[in-house]
Amino acid sequence: MLQSTPSRSDPSVLLLVTGGCGAGKTACFDDVQRALEKAAVECAEFDAVGVPHDADTAWRQRTVEHWVRQAAVEQRLGRHFVLFGQVPVGELLAAPSTASIDGVAACLLHCSAEVRRERLIGRGEDPNQLDAHVAFGDWLHEHTLDPTHKPNVIRVPGSVEMRWDRWESWPPGDPRWSFEVIDTDPLTTRQVESQVKAWIARSIT
Repeated sequence: MLQSTPSRSDPSVLLLVTGGCGAGKTACFDDVQRALEKAAVECAEFDAVGVPHDADTAWRQRTVEHWVRQAAVEQRLGRHFVLFGQVPVGELLAAPSTASIDGVAACLLHCSAEVRRERLIGRGEDPNQLDAHVAFGDWLHEHTLDPTHKPNVIRVPGSVEMRWDRWESWPPGDPRWSFEVIDTDPLTTRQVESQVKAWIARSIT
């Protein structure tokens, strides 16, 4: 069962449910959001702000900062905040306003390349984009496990001053870089929902 809103003296947590396209984020969002409403925990989808046709890495990083600021608002109200989106944990930690957040936790939903292709084809994704989705999903998985894995993928010029120095010196296995990974290959949508809700409950208690 999910915990209710913390008191103002308790630390609030910004929780990220991330993963590449096809991993299961959107499929489980509505159910998880309903459960969070009962616990008075705020929940949002990253793309709710609108995605421009020319969205790129710099746009995503600006939008990460937007959501971190929203989490800071919820924190001042004594509430946890859960964000669903295709966001690398390195970007979340480096967003300028993350320094104002009491606590950060992340959970990666991951699936194999074969399952990702099957799911994306099933929902009508452009076949020409499949290789890019698979490549990013695989990179996102390795990045979530190891902060030294190809950081150049996200370290690009943008309109916000990302604080890469917060984690760029952390070695593989550093306890500060420790995040949940859920393999969604063998799971039904209901099972993914259950595991995500269980992770949230553990993270806010």
